[in-house]
Amino acid sequence: MRVVRPIVIVAAAALAGSSCGATETERVASAPVPTETQGARGLTVKLPAGWQAAPSTLTPKLSDPREVLSVATYPLRYRETGCAHVAGSALEDLGPGDAFITVQERGLDARSSWSGFPDRPAQFGPELGEPSEASTCAPRARFADHWFGFSDGGRHFHVDVAFGPQASTDVRRQAWAILDGLHVDPAVRPDWPSAG
Repeated sequence: MRVVRPIVIVAAAALAGSSCGATETERVASAPVPTETQGARGLTVKLPAGWQAAPSTLTPKLSDPREVLSVATYPLRYRETGCAHVAGSALEDLGPGDAFITVQERGLDARSSWSGFPDRPAQFGPELGEPSEASTCAPRARFADHWFGFSDGGRHFHVDVAFGPQASTDVRRQAWAILDGLHVDPAVRPDWPSAG
C-alpha cells in the first residue's frame, strides 16, 4: 500500500503539471465531454467544451418571436442596442474566431400556414438561410450569419447562426452539430399569441 500511494501522487502531480504550460486553445481542446444545457422552453442541446449558454435573454423587449435559446463560444450578456429584435450586444461582442447561435420561437396562430417554416432539415449546415438584417442593428460587429426558419414537433423557430471572420472549421462544425443535436419537446407549446 505504501509503495502504490507515492506512485499515484507522483502521477497525479505529473498530470496536473502537464497543463500548466498549455495554451488556452490546448486546454479547451482537452476539456471534458460536452455538458448538457436546457433552454427555458423545452429545448435541450449538448454544448462542446468552450461553448456556453446565455444566462438570460438577449432580447428582453421582443414579444414575438421569443428568444428560447442562445449559445456562443464567448460569454453572452445583454445590453441595449439599436434594435430590440436582434441580440445586438452578442453580435458586437463576437470575436473574430467566435460563433453565436440564437433560436427564437413564434407564438400561437391557429390560422397560419407557417409557410416560412419548413420541416426541420435532416442536417443543419451552411447552405441554410441567408444573411439577416442584424448587421444594420450592430454596424460595428464583424460577422457572417445564416438566418432561417424551421418547424419541429408543431413548433416554429427562427435561427441565426453567426461566425466571426476567422472562425475555424472546427468552430463552424461545432455550431452546426449543436443544432443537429437540438431536442425539441413537442409537449411544450408557446403560451403567447403570434404577432402575425
